[in-house]
Amino acid sequence: MSRSKEIAKFACGAEALHAVVHAYLWFSGTTLTLFGITGGPVWNLASTIGNAMVAVVLGVYAWGRKPKSTPAHK
Repeated sequence: MSRSKEIAKFACGAEALHAVVHAYLWFSGTTLTLFGITGGPVWNLASTIGNAMVAVVLGVYAWGRKPKSTPAHK
């Protein structure tokens, strides 16, 4: 296995967890304020979708199929 694919697997798991945490905050209706900026349920919805998309892309890269080898033409 290549080092970059192993790092992508770790990052995929981290992003998936991040998406689950934002989904929980979205479903619970939690509003967070940090440095005067308030993030409500809409922000958590957008973050859930964004983090899930990043996790899927990383997962496809890390665990995706190897390209089929084509027979050489004679």
